[in-house]
Amino acid sequence: MREQIDEPEIPSTMPDIAVTVLGFDNEYAAECLRLGTRDLVYEIGRYIDISTLDGITVAVDYDAALRGLDRGIEGLRPEERTNDKGLVGVGKSVVVRRDEQFRTHIVLLADLVCVLAFAEEDRNIDDLRTALAIISHECAHVEEHADRDRQFPGVLLGYRATDYVGKLEQQFAESFWGEYAVCRASAPWARNQETRYRENVATRLTGARSRARDAIRSYRLHGDVERVLQEAGAALLEPLRMASYLFGHLDGIAEEELPDIAAELVGADAAIAAAITELVPQMRSLWDRRGEWESYDGLIALGRTAFRLIHACGVHVTPQANGSAYINVPFTADTMPAGATQADLYRLMMGGR
Repeated sequence: MREQIDEPEIPSTMPDIAVTVLGFDNEYAAECLRLGTRDLVYEIGRYIDISTLDGITVAVDYDAALRGLDRGIEGLRPEERTNDKGLVGVGKSVVVRRDEQFRTHIVLLADLVCVLAFAEEDRNIDDLRTALAIISHECAHVEEHADRDRQFPGVLLGYRATDYVGKLEQQFAESFWGEYAVCRASAPWARNQETRYRENVATRLTGARSRARDAIRSYRLHGDVERVLQEAGAALLEPLRMASYLFGHLDGIAEEELPDIAAELVGADAAIAAAITELVPQMRSLWDRRGEWESYDGLIALGRTAFRLIHACGVHVTPQANGSAYINVPFTADTMPAGATQADLYRLMMGGR
């Protein structure tokens, strides 16, 4: 009889870092949570490269932990959690600098990972799956940050462009790509998140075009072009960002063919659906070539897709030679303030308020 040969164990990429638990009065519970978190991250590190992990903070007061994190970089605003229309952040991967190198520090809300303080036989399986999904997602951010920094040093905290439009293109692009890549990498450990990702896309799609039109109607009265770009852009681009989560996840769990994009967008606004249908193949192509991008412009192209959507929905942004931008919001019947008359339209067109 042949002896069974065990497969060699995959080594973990987790470095020797501190796991800090804040806000617990019970020291034993805090220590159990610290060890449980460390053990789980160690296991995830066998499959996701977390060699540039700076440390982990698990905090009862998540907001205070974010604000108090030493990033090792002067002049940066304190980090804040995502908190927008029911989408509340519970974990964040923050870029820090240590010994002239960029690393990533993970901050977690204790509530949703406290299941890790229990003995294995006492852990609720649904709570454990949620904790695994959250932590694997943040570990994938560590890997994604390191991948970009290795190929394009300095991009994690700097802009490639110096002009107004170029900076926004990079900001939009990195937001989309970061979540797509991270959800795709962490999908095997986050299978219970699919429903949430679909709901988030639906939430953002519902009324997005109407909110953009409302922002333009308000602009007719306040006249602030940067404000209308920010408000209309936020309404239009959030569905794209949520779609980045969803399709990253779906692509990550796909066993053969990647899912059909249009089938996930039935009933969506045509302009937004077209933008998502353009954006997702771009991100899939970047995924297939990660580590071998010819230039950072391949990623920035995602931001140009975002600007095409904003333009299609009524806010036109044109770069200027001096680095600024000309923002024009053409008059259309559906973006006039409620109750506006033809005389009001004429007055606005002539520059009156």
